[in-house]
Amino acid sequence: MGINVGLMHHRPYFISAFPSAVQMTEVPMGVKNPKIITKFAGEAGESTVEHIACYMVELGNLADNENLRMKFFPASLTKNAFTWFSL
Repeated sequence: MGINVGLMHHRPYFISAFPSAVQMTEVPMGVKNPKIITKFAGEAGESTVEHIACYMVELGNLADNENLRMKFFPASLTKNAFTWFSL
């Protein structure tokens, strides 16, 4: 889970915290991957409630699928929030 350093390349890579069932969940055929515009950085003054509400709106109908909600959630994080999530 989190960011690790590979033994051979010494480059950071992301290992998902989610089970493989979540990682393997696909968007239904004919539906595009959501475009996550609203990013949460975890900075003072940011509302977690507002972030989740915006995230759910951006997911649209995909928000009905719990696995897809989890799969795309890291894309809604940035800066310190993403770093925290990926550790």
